[in-house]
Amino acid sequence: MNRRLRVGLMATAFLAFGAVVAAVSGRAEVPEDRSRLAAPDDAAAAALVAKWIDALGGLEAYWPLKSARYTLTTEIYNPESGRLRRTRPRYVTMARTEAGELTRIERWEGDDFIQHGWDGVNEWALLNGEPLGPGDRDYDQVQYVSGDVHYWISLPFKLHDDGVNLHDRGIDDLGRQVVGVSFGEGVGLHDGDTWQYWFAEGQTWPVQVAYKEENRTNWNLLRFEDIRTVDDYTFVGRRVHYNEEGQLTKVLYTHDFEFNPELDRSVFSLPR
Repeated sequence: MNRRLRVGLMATAFLAFGAVVAAVSGRAEVPEDRSRLAAPDDAAAAALVAKWIDALGGLEAYWPLKSARYTLTTEIYNPESGRLRRTRPRYVTMARTEAGELTRIERWEGDDFIQHGWDGVNEWALLNGEPLGPGDRDYDQVQYVSGDVHYWISLPFKLHDDGVNLHDRGIDDLGRQVVGVSFGEGVGLHDGDTWQYWFAEGQTWPVQVAYKEENRTNWNLLRFEDIRTVDDYTFVGRRVHYNEEGQLTKVLYTHDFEFNPELDRSVFSLPR
């Protein structure tokens, strides 16, 4: 089997189980916001996350990741018909350095070519080669988008970071353990975000995920599919989003992943 890309048996089992859960549950479960409830035993939540991390080789499997290149393609679906409406690839280059988590992201929107990045000191954005500044959406979102492309490719290891709080949210009606995640003050750009992960008996990967962004009331519902391993680094291939009726709305597909490519640091700086 090609060592550079293998989808393990655990991914197949995980996908099959996820399909069974979806069939049994019918409508998607909208999480109850339990973020203010006292957790009786947060150690149980920490143990589930530790088991998830250990299944991937422990934190030792994350430390070797110094840089990556990959394509992140967003697929938008019509919830009623299930048909694909449009796709948008983003071309991501990232690095973990002493200066922080650096990024360069490029994409097309119609005839417009957008580039933006963070070089550890400055954030920047270009539209068709022309600089953007404060007040332009693509410039204003550089920090958020840069953190986002690092965060998702680094799960579950990011749940071990300082300031990330794990909470036992109890057992749901399907017998799944619910783990809540909150963030300490000043941790990340949105320390008011709220997350929940559902773990089923005998499964190391969560079978359902939901998150609510800071200052918003709606939950984003999704599940992980297509677990991939490239050069012994494991990540989620597809993040499948759906609405409260269980209808497919969006898929974020991570592919063409390169592990630790050699990069010139200047790739993250504003092009001259």
